[in-house]
Amino acid sequence: MNKNILANYLGRFWSFFSGFMFTPLYISYLGIEQFSIISFALVITGIMSILDSGLSSTLSREFALKNTSHLFKVRSFTTFEMLYFGISLVVVLLTAIFSHHIANNWLNLDTINPLRMSYYLKIMGIGISFELLSNFYFGGLMGLEQQLKANSYKIGWGITRNALVIIPLHYYPSLALFFVWQTVATITYTFLLRRVLLLKLNENIPLLRKPLFDTEILRRTWKFAAGIFLIALVASLNTQMDKLAISKILPITTLGYYTLSVSLSQSIVLLVTPVSIAILPRFTALFSEKKVDEASQLYEKYSVFITIIVLSFGFNIILFSENLIWIWTGSEELAFNAYQFIPYLTIGAMMLSFQYLPYSVAIANGYTKINNYLGLFSLIITIPGYWIMTKYFGAIGAAITYCSVQILITPIYIYFVSNRFLTNKVSILEILGRVIGPLLVILIIAGLFSQIQIGTESRLIRLLWIGLSTATSFVCCGLILSKRYSIDLVMNKLKSIFKLT
Repeated sequence: MNKNILANYLGRFWSFFSGFMFTPLYISYLGIEQFSIISFALVITGIMSILDSGLSSTLSREFALKNTSHLFKVRSFTTFEMLYFGISLVVVLLTAIFSHHIANNWLNLDTINPLRMSYYLKIMGIGISFELLSNFYFGGLMGLEQQLKANSYKIGWGITRNALVIIPLHYYPSLALFFVWQTVATITYTFLLRRVLLLKLNENIPLLRKPLFDTEILRRTWKFAAGIFLIALVASLNTQMDKLAISKILPITTLGYYTLSVSLSQSIVLLVTPVSIAILPRFTALFSEKKVDEASQLYEKYSVFITIIVLSFGFNIILFSENLIWIWTGSEELAFNAYQFIPYLTIGAMMLSFQYLPYSVAIANGYTKINNYLGLFSLIITIPGYWIMTKYFGAIGAAITYCSVQILITPIYIYFVSNRFLTNKVSILEILGRVIGPLLVILIIAGLFSQIQIGTESRLIRLLWIGLSTATSFVCCGLILSKRYSIDLVMNKLKSIFKLT
């Protein structure tokens, strides 16, 4: 499992690294307005992911279960894949139908012609449809605990899609070229993933076949899939509604600045999700075999590791926010316009990161009810909140709304999942108490580092200084937590994760 975690880290790290490396180049070649259109494409992708209907997570779970036969897994694949073909077609049709309306009546464009924008949206639709299909095949590989192979292909896809596109953009800076390149890369990646998954299943299932649906599979999995669908619906609305409100109410360039801040703050989530993804099949196996004590011990070990990561990296991002964007983009103008959103977005991302491990426990047990209840409750705040706060306070109002909701629901979610499925029963006060000590220490350490003026315009030296602050925070956080947990446990876990053999 440690190799799987490492593979997931590499896959997720590439996503962050490619954004870190190439976003400034996209802005340099295309300009902030056209980069904002790329940001809007990500919003559309997030919204369209609702149509996944929970099938990729359902397939991953079915493949991870130890009490299902190989034949049942194959039948699950063929049934869900046929449903996915329909979903992909719906995505293409929806973007084609609404592209003209979005370009003319939704976006506050400055120099881009709405007719061209409509054309871009149609290309996006094709790319998004195949990206959703690739997520389905990727989920199957993850369920089979083939994280290393899956992430290898994902990294290759990222290199082709996000890095190599820089070469033609250098000679022909065109948004149309950007979207066509990404779409072709995604189509290729999707077919490769399908081939690899079928090889692992040792099956040869034709792509073009008569549409048949196994009713037994649908009866067994529809409740879980429906629960995941509702979770995805709520998550999409909660994570994309702020950007939708900004794109409608404010100039499109504001979305570009906001997206820079979101990308930096979400690096916290990037550091946590590989752990939860890798550990989900193990949780599924343990709970399916009724090994609750082992699952609880596993949860406790990794919760320590996640706490250290989230607190040490999160508060350093907050305190060095303007410096980090300047280091990233090399533009003081971008840093000035974007850094103000980072404190709120980063705290929200930290809270969200704390939800990932209990979420893996809930999904391993096929339990989605608490996610749906809390998600629907949060929509009562976010649906009016994003629009009202953005209208009166601008993009920072959207960031505050996101932060407030995550602070509210995170301790409640951890409490209910922990006490329902694990042997380690805790109260909400205990959950909060576990982070107060290391939080105060990190604030002092990172605060002192942030107050010391380096006196250099070298971006590399400033980055190294921030890295030193983060590393110091990381070590001290581990020492604080060692009063409750064994420091040897933490260090051994770190060594085992990064040990290749």
